[in-house]
Amino acid sequence: MLLMATGSSTKCSLLLVLILIAPVCHADPLVLNDVDWPPYLIANNRGNFAGLAKDILHHCLSGSNYELTYVNLPIKRTHLYMQSGRLDISIYSYKPDREAFIDFGKVPIFTSEYGFAVNAKSDIEINGLDDLDPLMIGHMPGLSHTPELMEIIEEKRDYQRVAEGHNVEALFAQMLSPNPRFDIMPNTKATFYWKARELGLSDQIKVLDFVVAEKDYYVTVSKNSKNILEPLVFLEQIDNCLLLIKESGVYSKFAQQYGLLN
Repeated sequence: MLLMATGSSTKCSLLLVLILIAPVCHADPLVLNDVDWPPYLIANNRGNFAGLAKDILHHCLSGSNYELTYVNLPIKRTHLYMQSGRLDISIYSYKPDREAFIDFGKVPIFTSEYGFAVNAKSDIEINGLDDLDPLMIGHMPGLSHTPELMEIIEEKRDYQRVAEGHNVEALFAQMLSPNPRFDIMPNTKATFYWKARELGLSDQIKVLDFVVAEKDYYVTVSKNSKNILEPLVFLEQIDNCLLLIKESGVYSKFAQQYGLLN
């Protein structure tokens, strides 16, 4: 009886210990909007590619008490959910007004080159933003460009000179249709190349040489995040990881998978 009682007591104690430890071992979810912005973010990990930013985040969070989880929202919803804290982290270029609702890392997770794409049969040339004056523009709502380009888009919108599509695929279809809805579309050059190749349209899409801007993008944390209690500490750890993998060559290996040489 004594041995049986002791055995039962030991089992109960072990069970209690496991119950107490379980919450400590559970990884905190970090919610990221799984927008489709290849090759940096690839929604639903198509073709076994998650995107450069997600690959790096997974690498830098491995062994931590955090686990990336995803929601699929339009780009415009990202801003609202980062303001409310329904999203914990996101990838943003720096704008001073964004500091009202997010904290920025200091080391870029990637740098992207913005430009224009047109129908490959088009003879359009762009040497400056003034060359956009006679053209109809295709635009993805929520996608941010330079202030100068955004001003042009907003001015053209007033005169119904902007056509919109919810993703690059939809915009390509509009631009390549027998009755195209617009002449030219802005986005990151790497995105144009990736999507054209993915959709089998590389011979129908022409990416122009003109560069609108180069923009650095950073890991950011919502100031209302429920899961990251010390955002600046978290971001410092991500920054340190980025510096380490850039120095060690790990970053270059990730980038090469996506045709990006950084």
